[in-house]
Amino acid sequence: MELEVVLKPIHRIGLSVLLSVSFVPALLTQDTTPSLGDLARQERERKQQQAASATQTNADAAELSGLTEANFKANILITESKAAAEKWVLMPAADRPGAGRMRQVTQGKKYYLPFVVTDYPWPASEKMNLTTHVRFMSPAGKTLFAAAKFSETIGPDPRSPSVIVLNPVMDITFDPDDPPGTYTIRVTIKDNVHSVYAKAEEQFQLVQGASGEAKPVK
Repeated sequence: MELEVVLKPIHRIGLSVLLSVSFVPALLTQDTTPSLGDLARQERERKQQQAASATQTNADAAELSGLTEANFKANILITESKAAAEKWVLMPAADRPGAGRMRQVTQGKKYYLPFVVTDYPWPASEKMNLTTHVRFMSPAGKTLFAAAKFSETIGPDPRSPSVIVLNPVMDITFDPDDPPGTYTIRVTIKDNVHSVYAKAEEQFQLVQGASGEAKPVK
């Protein structure tokens, strides 16, 4: 039995992170002790980060108010093609944890990040309304992209009711001036019919050279 997995339309994100470079005159001495001004600036930045984190925590709590944790699992794939995502959906459940998630990506190449529900416990004949809240962060922890309702689905393929790909599928291409490092993507998938949610987080590195997929966990 063949299973057709629909992965469209595509939602594209182009990243271009601008680096702010400060040109400082050469120091006359080798003293690296931070000045009072530097210490004050660092303290301000620390407090701003704490305030932003607290605000985000409160927002996340408000978003999940009235919901309970789901029995199904949320997944974020990181693949080089839609075919690779389809292969992951069709493979045996025991093989999925170590597949479909690239850990290194390169600039100038398109990657696909499908959001997939597995182990969905309700029958395909029931009403369905799944939505995703997505957040994508830079190596410095800055939110580069956020959407309270990025993708959704109102019905699974009846031939595979427990594995559900939400649409649209995100794709991403890094620009030459995007900084290397570890990027983080988080998703919260809400089941608005059964008032439950599931979360997932994945990290990958932007590097020079060839990209690579995660190795199976032994």
